[in-house]
Amino acid sequence: MPRWIARRPGPAALAAWLLWLAIPAAVAEFSRDPSYSPATTAPRYEQRKQYQRAIYLITSGQRSRYLKLKDDLIRYPLYPYLEYTDMVYRMSRQTPESVGQFIDQYRDTPLAQQLLQNYLYSLGKRGRWDTFLTFYGAEEATKRNACFYAYALAKSGKTEEAMLEAGKLWLVDHSQPDECDPIFKLWRDAGNLDATIAWKRYTMGLKANEVTLANYLVRFLDAKDRGFASDMKLVHTRPLNLKRPQRFNTQHPHNREVILHGLKRLARRDPEASFDLLQQYKGQHAFEEVALADTYDYIGRRLATTDDTGGRARQLPVDLRSHPELVAALTRLALRQSDWSQVLVLIHLLPEDLQAEPRWQFWKARVLADSGDHADREMADRIFEQLAELRNFYGFLAADAQHLPYDYVNEPASVSDEEIKALELAPGIQRALELFAIGERTRARREWYFTTHEFSNRERAIAARVASRWGWYKPAIQVLIDAEAWNDLDYRFPVAYRETFISNARAADIPPNWSLAIARQESAFMPDAKSPSGALGIMQLMPATAKLTARYAGIKYKSSSELTDPSTNIRIGSQYLGQMLRRFNNNRILASAAYNAGPTRVDRWLDDQLSFDVWIETIPYVETRNYVQNVLMFAAIYGVQLNTEQPLIYPHEYLDFAAPHAAVAAPTTDRE
Repeated sequence: MPRWIARRPGPAALAAWLLWLAIPAAVAEFSRDPSYSPATTAPRYEQRKQYQRAIYLITSGQRSRYLKLKDDLIRYPLYPYLEYTDMVYRMSRQTPESVGQFIDQYRDTPLAQQLLQNYLYSLGKRGRWDTFLTFYGAEEATKRNACFYAYALAKSGKTEEAMLEAGKLWLVDHSQPDECDPIFKLWRDAGNLDATIAWKRYTMGLKANEVTLANYLVRFLDAKDRGFASDMKLVHTRPLNLKRPQRFNTQHPHNREVILHGLKRLARRDPEASFDLLQQYKGQHAFEEVALADTYDYIGRRLATTDDTGGRARQLPVDLRSHPELVAALTRLALRQSDWSQVLVLIHLLPEDLQAEPRWQFWKARVLADSGDHADREMADRIFEQLAELRNFYGFLAADAQHLPYDYVNEPASVSDEEIKALELAPGIQRALELFAIGERTRARREWYFTTHEFSNRERAIAARVASRWGWYKPAIQVLIDAEAWNDLDYRFPVAYRETFISNARAADIPPNWSLAIARQESAFMPDAKSPSGALGIMQLMPATAKLTARYAGIKYKSSSELTDPSTNIRIGSQYLGQMLRRFNNNRILASAAYNAGPTRVDRWLDDQLSFDVWIETIPYVETRNYVQNVLMFAAIYGVQLNTEQPLIYPHEYLDFAAPHAAVAAPTTDRE
């Protein structure tokens, strides 16, 4: 890696820092007390307008006008972003010297690596392979530049290295960028793509559900393998075809791989049928032991989400001690079936480190508490007492079991105003805060995380307070997670947008500590958050849900772009929470699950034969299970933050489930 990629500031960067420190505090006019509001007076306000004007001039091709404005912004914290943008828009004209100088000067910013990747791409597009290899560093390379790197090696006569890199790039379970095409052609023309590699990537693609990629890869398969490929795609999309075993009777490793893949696909819909078919196929084919055990493990975990009335889960021919995820799934099945002795047996089959987790310690105590043996009950009490010292879902459940107060363990770090003001002057923090102030939140987060990455834990504690003073809650929470400052509750669980949450909770008739807990779990109060599924904003609303909810509640709402506005998002999200709460009989357990997984699924999962704790533990979706547990715990913490301490579970919420064991029954004392 070139020397200028190092993270620590060099002389130029240090000089820039000293220059900044010599300037009157850039945030002095608005960061000296907790009642922060954005600056509206010169010079900072004018600098921001000039900066945005300068960016516009660069991106619209008016560079001569930009150059006249540039010097007025040399002391503005975001000046490096002007230089970066100017260079990117003139990338083909950059020289190794100009790029090296920028990287050396701004290596204490994320811009150095971004410019490098842009420059490498430009070099690759222009075929400047010698210069490309001089600048290339694999650690931070983009996919496109990794493709160019392999080709650059080949064009520079380093054929063996090039072919090795090409092989790594080709054998993946996803499509690669078009920039890989030239090196892939060289690699194939050199005879590196044999039948084994082609088949392996085809199966990798299908197993990753990359059907389009698999269809493309068929052209590279050996003629004798294409029939197996056709069968594998068939069982991938229509696994019920495996019920015709005569079609899959060929004794061949590829056919065995087809069968096991199809059985896993079938297990997603019908694990009982998948298990029965595997038992049948096992007598006809010599499957590899590892592959066979892996398939039984998968089928077993799917069986564990059903009632398993046929008892197939107990017939799994695997060494359970070698499959802890399967053991955990089977333990939940035993919980759902109220097979308490089996719960205890299975917990003891888990590795010792997993047995020691609060989750399994709680369930061990839960079983022992119902024992007729006095020694077992005493052990249960000891476990509950130990768990009650923890600030987590199981710790709070254990505290309820022992009628103990929750141990919130709020131990905030002692940070002075002087430390906060000093950190605000650090160039990276100033850049991050300026980007945040002008609404460039993605860049702001990138700058923030780059700057704080190498902070000490003490500096991270200070940084959390800086971000919180700016109303920038997600970075404050994240930096404390990085510091493992678990007990700094005031900043890990900030009462963000306090008045907005409280007023909308009242309007929607929901507990404000619950809506805050939902937002904390969903986005950590990030207004521009967007999930892979398209959920938006602080409360992660799907646009279609937001539209229907707004119409139902009489809220003016035009487009999904409004969901990044905190007040709009919280208002609609609170109304939707209210709808879920009323649909599920004012039960936050069920309403929280519905908010995450959808009310229809919760309707399907409902089982009044289960106690509330068993129901939560056996929610089929791991994400929803953890979500509900976190939200309930977060709501209890936010009760304290709002000075209205609340129980983990309200007494009326127990009534929608089977009566729990006395150890986890509704507390007799009123925490309110």
